[in-house]
Amino acid sequence: MLILLLTYYLSQSAHIKAGPIPASIELRDVGSCDGQNSQRSLANIVGSCLSTIFLCTWVAVHPNIHFRAEKENQRWIEKWLWEPLHEIVTYKLPLFLWALLVPEYILSWAVRQYLQAGVISKQVPRWTRTHGHFMIMGGFHLFRLPADAPSIPLPLKSSESSSLVIPTGDHLREDEIPVCPLKFEDIPIDILKIIAPTETELKDRGKSDDLTKIIVLVQTLWFVIQCIARGTQSLPLTELEVVTLAYATLNLFIYVFWWDKPRNVECPIRIYKTSAASHEESGETAGKWGDDLGVGWIEKIVGYIVGIQDHYVTMSEKRSIPMFWSGRIKTSLQFPGGIGPSILGSAFGAIHCIAWSSEFPSRSELVIWRISCVAMITVPLMVTIICAVAVANERKEIPDAWMAFILGIPFVILLLSVWLYIASRMATLVVAFTALRSLPPAAYTTVDWTTFIPHI
Repeated sequence: MLILLLTYYLSQSAHIKAGPIPASIELRDVGSCDGQNSQRSLANIVGSCLSTIFLCTWVAVHPNIHFRAEKENQRWIEKWLWEPLHEIVTYKLPLFLWALLVPEYILSWAVRQYLQAGVISKQVPRWTRTHGHFMIMGGFHLFRLPADAPSIPLPLKSSESSSLVIPTGDHLREDEIPVCPLKFEDIPIDILKIIAPTETELKDRGKSDDLTKIIVLVQTLWFVIQCIARGTQSLPLTELEVVTLAYATLNLFIYVFWWDKPRNVECPIRIYKTSAASHEESGETAGKWGDDLGVGWIEKIVGYIVGIQDHYVTMSEKRSIPMFWSGRIKTSLQFPGGIGPSILGSAFGAIHCIAWSSEFPSRSELVIWRISCVAMITVPLMVTIICAVAVANERKEIPDAWMAFILGIPFVILLLSVWLYIASRMATLVVAFTALRSLPPAAYTTVDWTTFIPHI
């Protein structure tokens, strides 16, 4: 509703401040039947941009499974109104805001999951990357059976009994007690081969198919083509279109890395243990953040920026898979996988420089836009340097004595500018809308597509 009111206000302001359309443009509009350019309205510009941004920030995101335990004897208002609203506010809306304000972080998350899914898929016979994605996104959840429920242990290849069981008696599923999501290391490969669905079954669990993804990609690509066509004909892009172009460009890469990941899966596969069986995590013990308030916050900020936060998660203490969980990726993949997204993050900021010399309604908006562009390029660039130095150190190409000196400068710049980056993202969005109140007349001119088609 607020966006609609803002659009209406801006459309009225545009008609008042932009003034009459020059006669040259009016003539081109009259001659549109002869292949000349016609006019577009402010509503067309805003509608196209908002729909594309929505595709890039809501539809394109492939969340992990947000498990919620079922409750008995729920009232209808709680089941059909409160819980869906609670899910949107506490989980889907924060993801949307992350994709809106820090889209390159969503890309780095997609890259980490893509790499880890490939590693997992190679360890189980006939598994694909889709299986790896499903494992990472919390596809298997541990439950305890009721005390009186009969079961038999799942067999292992070594003929030994496993602590995981198959229920064989009659009991209500509502009586099963959820424990925690399971990592790949928590389930023996012999059992995964038995209980894991096929790739077709996994894709059936998702809420979108390949055709839906292709349609979204085509719509996003069409917006990019329109922007390129306007540039070739020397037609200006509005600041809102520049922002949308940056989202659309990054969205193409996000979709590539998440193509095999099932989208919006809500229910994991249940893995059982008896009520008396204990559960201990397999694999490495999770690390601990610093106890000091200042050092701990700095450690967390840097950890989340470079994507190593999963090494500090104790899964047995969680009731659902963490929002940005990607698995504990090995260092040999962690930092090389961070270089590409951070470079694209700088490119995302650089795209905003298309409007560097645009006609802004005021000098202050021009200054804010340029400062924001510099911040959005600098912060991802510092992450690129940190990841590149970490890769070089892993390969023993940089002496340890030089590490602190080389990492010191980008590390300090990153800590000082990370909040400026968030403010810059918000500033560009605000300026993109406020600048609509006074657009140059040429911004309303549409692309003359006949110039791209060979004709006599």
